[in-house]
Amino acid sequence: MLQTLFLLGVERRLASLLFIVLTTLVAALGLPYLAVDTGFGRMIADADPGKQAWLQTARTFGSDNRTIVYVRDETLWTPDKLAALERLHHALEALPFVERVDGVFNLRSIRGVAGGIEARPIMLEAPRDQAGADQAREDALYNPLVVRNLVSPDGRAVALVVSVRENDTGDFDRAAYRDMEAVVERARPAFTEVFQIGPPRINAELTASLYRDLMVLAPTSAALLVLTILFFFRSFTAALIPLLTAGLSILWTLGMMGLAGIPISILLAMLPSLVVVIGSTEDVHMVAGYYRGLAEAQAGKVSGARAMRSAATRIMVRHLGVPTILTVLTTVVGFSSNAFSPLGLIRDFAIASAFAVLANGLITVLLVPMLLAWFGPRVARGLPGAMPGGLPGAAVRTFGALRHRYSLVVLVVTAMMCGGFVWQASKLYVTNDPMTYFRGDRPLVHDTERVQRDLSGVKVFYITLRSRSPKAFLEPAQLEKLVEIQAFIEKQGLFDRSLSLADHLALVNREFNGGKAEAWAVPATRNLVAQYLLFFHRSDLSPYVSHDFSQANIVVRHNVSDSRRLNRHIAELREAVRHFAGPDLQTTVTGENLMINAAADTLIGGQIEALGIVLAVIFLMMSLMFTSLKGGLIALVPSVIPIILMLGIMGLLGIPLNPGTAMVAVIAIGIAIDGTIHLFSRYNALCRTTSNYDEAVLETVKDEALPVVATSLALALGFGVLLLSDFTVVAQFGALAAATMLFSVFANLLITPLVMSRIRLVGLYDILAMSMQREVLEKSPLFHDMTNYQIRKAILISELREVPTGELLVEQGTAGRSMYLVLSGELDVVRRAGDGSERVLARLGPGQVFGEIGYIRATQRTADVRAVTPVTALCFDHQRMAKDLRFFPHIVAKLNFNISRILGERL
Repeated sequence: MLQTLFLLGVERRLASLLFIVLTTLVAALGLPYLAVDTGFGRMIADADPGKQAWLQTARTFGSDNRTIVYVRDETLWTPDKLAALERLHHALEALPFVERVDGVFNLRSIRGVAGGIEARPIMLEAPRDQAGADQAREDALYNPLVVRNLVSPDGRAVALVVSVRENDTGDFDRAAYRDMEAVVERARPAFTEVFQIGPPRINAELTASLYRDLMVLAPTSAALLVLTILFFFRSFTAALIPLLTAGLSILWTLGMMGLAGIPISILLAMLPSLVVVIGSTEDVHMVAGYYRGLAEAQAGKVSGARAMRSAATRIMVRHLGVPTILTVLTTVVGFSSNAFSPLGLIRDFAIASAFAVLANGLITVLLVPMLLAWFGPRVARGLPGAMPGGLPGAAVRTFGALRHRYSLVVLVVTAMMCGGFVWQASKLYVTNDPMTYFRGDRPLVHDTERVQRDLSGVKVFYITLRSRSPKAFLEPAQLEKLVEIQAFIEKQGLFDRSLSLADHLALVNREFNGGKAEAWAVPATRNLVAQYLLFFHRSDLSPYVSHDFSQANIVVRHNVSDSRRLNRHIAELREAVRHFAGPDLQTTVTGENLMINAAADTLIGGQIEALGIVLAVIFLMMSLMFTSLKGGLIALVPSVIPIILMLGIMGLLGIPLNPGTAMVAVIAIGIAIDGTIHLFSRYNALCRTTSNYDEAVLETVKDEALPVVATSLALALGFGVLLLSDFTVVAQFGALAAATMLFSVFANLLITPLVMSRIRLVGLYDILAMSMQREVLEKSPLFHDMTNYQIRKAILISELREVPTGELLVEQGTAGRSMYLVLSGELDVVRRAGDGSERVLARLGPGQVFGEIGYIRATQRTADVRAVTPVTALCFDHQRMAKDLRFFPHIVAKLNFNISRILGERL
């Protein structure tokens, strides 16, 4: 059935081409609906319990989507500069999506003067003379609520904090950034330095980098792929086939994404490059199988270019049908294992990439055999079983040198190395902060650090306390709880700044007490609280207390990008807030950046679960397909070793687990198993023709070294291209995946073969696809009381012999330890006398067994067994069956028991 599927493109060319063309046209209809989404919503876990609390807090106290417009100038406090700052302030306020702008033009100065309190705006408008400007500077730097919040300690930098209304529209942040940037651009000539920093800018830069990645990564990957295949195969046809299949796969995938409403995200920007790279693996194996088919066709005296191509294609399909299907399935499992991730960013990538692999597999099955049969090379490269050259040859020679004397040393050293890397992997940490997606040399990162140095961090979260009683936060006892929480925040030493209603009241209290530092405290009575509040406009307090004073809010600013560190301190802070608030108050610690960072904790659990699923599926699939539990375990070796080494490198170099790197393990396993499947399939085929399994392993490595090395290098180079990405997460993903592919070469061509000779594989596909003369076999005494499946497996661990008329299977006077079962044809048992005369003792037909005496005990054959007609027979060799007793004890034991029955009946 699989061969029929693979030959559809050859035998049903028009229908196959029509299907590909129609599917491509349907996919093209989805391209206009393809969207780009770099918003932060897909970085937050779907089931985050804090999402509703965050929305409620934002409705009460204003959005935490805040952009800081940073302004710096050495002569900032002059009439001209302050007039330009005022114009900038009002221009930002006039933008339709702006909720409010906080700056020196809407802050109040509260100072004790001559035994009283003077409360007035720092500036209602820009001063007209230098004296007014100097007074404004003095008032701003005197107010502790302003310094390191809106004004730098040296007075040379100020901030305009722009609160943006929440909007779920996909393009909102980018539009907001463009509008604010237009305002900022008009103000730039007036100041030494002006820039904006906040979610709209981050989103806009994510989008710009995403488009750049789309333009750079896929073409570069394609170029490297062509060069790699040309280097190994010296064929333009072989190099262009993967480009064609990858191009169609990308088009189908993008069309599906458009029709399904899956937007292009940061991770999906690398999907075209991945399709080019990963989709090439089976193409390369097919081209290598085609060359092997050419060599076999030439050895079989096939003539004519068309006949050579057709024969080589059919040989390739016969050998690679099952491995190709298995490889596609395992790769799909690797990508789709994250399809149920709580993060939309990862879930969309898993669904789209799994579809891309399936699409590429279908296109490869239909198109590659067709193209090879039409336009494939006509000259084989080397003879069957010949030693490959270059890197593949070096890998084969290395394995050949180590396989006998040093195999144990290699395995022990590998185990020790894995142990060391496991220890390094224990140092891994997790992060999901959007700022870590950018490289450290980006202006965005530098600007963020500049704002934190001069003022405070650009990230904001809220600590909200809610009471069931109205006017609760007019009570000094409740306000003291805010003070205690802020003191705890200060003690943590991680966050830059916190502000609350208590700070505003403490400022007035200090000024009423002559500006004494020890008077920085909330008022002692409710009446004083009510009086002090009169010094503030309601808009001054709206971010810190609700209109009915039943809710209070602490605004915290920071610039922490390490999710692990942030989450640990936030968990500690939540516990402290609950403690200080007491049982009468409800508390929440929430913010968009907190939810984004909290999602990092789901990455570890999600990836451990996905990794377990992938390993379990691969184990079960390989065990089932090759009918060996040991084989299933050995198949995990070339997948697990590279993952251990990769995680160890991450721990050693301090590379965090993030939405990019967290997926490397499961994806790399799905890809790395490709080489293992082809090794197992080739080893299985060779084991059917020899009892020397050690030599079968060496021949397997010889045959598979070229495609394994070629595909692994192509994958490593293709993943390495991702280092050119503007995104740190994508670059780290590429570097680690490239390293994993190189590690897989070491595991597949050295470690796996060293342990593979200790097992005997029988393909389930071979068992199910076997064509048998059922009645003959079921009636044969050799298979007495055996199930159909056991009979098939017993046949597969034997050797099939095709004998022409007149040829001897057994020769009188020779020693032999083989027993035969006739499947078809007839044979004569002939005894030769010393005078040269012959006597026919018996005629054997289908189902009959002969040679069982020699199989049981080494002795000379007493007669010839000659084919009267063309004969097909199964050969059971004693030495081979003795080896197989370890691998298939139940099957061999049944055969031996039935041989005993046959011998008993003979006696």
